[in-house]
Amino acid sequence: MAPGKFMTDAPSNMSDQDHLREMIEVISGELELRPLLTVIVQKACELLRAERGSIGLIEPEEGVVRIEAVYRMPPEELGSIARPGEGLAGRVYAERAPVLLDRYGELTAPPLAGMDEDSVIGMPIMWRGDIIGTFGIGAGPPKRFGDNDIHMLGMFARHAAIAINNARAYEQNKKYAALKERQQLARDLHDNVSQLIFSLSLVAESIGAGYARSAEEGDARVSRLLDIASLAQKEMKALLAELRAPSENENHSLAAYARANGLVKALERHRALTAGENVAIHIEVEDEGLTEAETEALLRIAQEATANAVRHGAAETVRISLAGNGDGRRFRVEDDGRGLAQIPDESGGSGLGVASMRARAGRIGGAFTLANRPEGGACVEVLLPLA
Repeated sequence: MAPGKFMTDAPSNMSDQDHLREMIEVISGELELRPLLTVIVQKACELLRAERGSIGLIEPEEGVVRIEAVYRMPPEELGSIARPGEGLAGRVYAERAPVLLDRYGELTAPPLAGMDEDSVIGMPIMWRGDIIGTFGIGAGPPKRFGDNDIHMLGMFARHAAIAINNARAYEQNKKYAALKERQQLARDLHDNVSQLIFSLSLVAESIGAGYARSAEEGDARVSRLLDIASLAQKEMKALLAELRAPSENENHSLAAYARANGLVKALERHRALTAGENVAIHIEVEDEGLTEAETEALLRIAQEATANAVRHGAAETVRISLAGNGDGRRFRVEDDGRGLAQIPDESGGSGLGVASMRARAGRIGGAFTLANRPEGGACVEVLLPLA
């Protein structure tokens, strides 16, 4: 039977068209690939009133068809592969055209036993000119497939191709979203918790010197250590709450404090908890008009830049400023430390901290720069557009 004739005959009656429309609606509502393939092959069999069937997807790199879902087929069929020309799926793959046989046994070396007398249809699933999968549908005597069955399965295959492509895109989007979520979590852990742990170590190292001065000074530093530990615990708890569901966040984090009270108060709180005795942090910030997103981003950038200045630059003074001018609002974190041996480029820099600051600035529309100061030390700058 000529393949061209398969696709020209119309469905025999309106009930077939209604049935096809119903099947298309069913598969259009499924976005998970594995359940979708199972539904597709089952509905294809129902559409043709067939006893069994399979659907395979092409693996272009290997040049094979892998059976991904079956309906009333032998268990060994699921997961099996066919090379071009092997079995019904392989023949459809090789010919890229429908295959209609009154007897399955007419195939060269048919792979499935006990089905020689079955009438079978093989149908390519095409997407934008490429074959992406195959249908294999069968029924025992006295059932015999004809032109109308080929036509119906061909129309169904076109919609199946759309559904499969949508499901693959959905899976890719989920993977991308999961990757972005992991990257965001890494940034938050670095920006929030690791900075507090660093502050814990600084304060812990100073406790002995505090007690050497006086019992009151030592007790004050221990109290400060406990405050930082409590804040670190709250930051971690807030991150875990966001992973479960944003609505469960208990608003105990420093970022939540900033959103509620403004950037200046959050920076002052951060300074009170984390500044060591060997570093002075000066805050000259005009935070009126900042959005919540800008407030949180600038807070996190200030935390990272300050920690870098103390940890890597041995700075004694850090100045945090935000003021408006003709170009926009200029946020700066400047220090008097050793400066940078090498200025990181825009590809991400020498570590997660620079990449994180750059990303946070970008999300609020800011232009991020990192440079050494002529008088010594480093300067982190974010230029925000005027509101």
